[in-house]
Amino acid sequence: MDFDIVNQNLAVSNQNKVSDLVHKKAKEAELKEACAGFEAIFVNTMIKTMRQSLPGDKLLGDSHGIDMYKSMYDQYLSEELSKSKSSIGVKEFLFQQLKKDL
Repeated sequence: MDFDIVNQNLAVSNQNKVSDLVHKKAKEAELKEACAGFEAIFVNTMIKTMRQSLPGDKLLGDSHGIDMYKSMYDQYLSEELSKSKSSIGVKEFLFQQLKKDL
């Protein structure tokens, strides 16, 4: 009878450990996604600032449509750069710093 109680306690303990591990992995995945989102915003801001430093587009001219297209392209580019493995490193740095608090 004592053997059954020990087995039950071990099973509950193992179940709690697995549950805690799954919960931690889910939080880490959420944190990675948030860090990638922050990096995308950061890169988008850098691209906008760099684009503003250029003298202008003589080929297509300046119009609201061209500005909207450039903005959409910059957004796409920044999101793709933040998702790639060769990103600028902000998301990895943030993840390592914030992971300690999980």
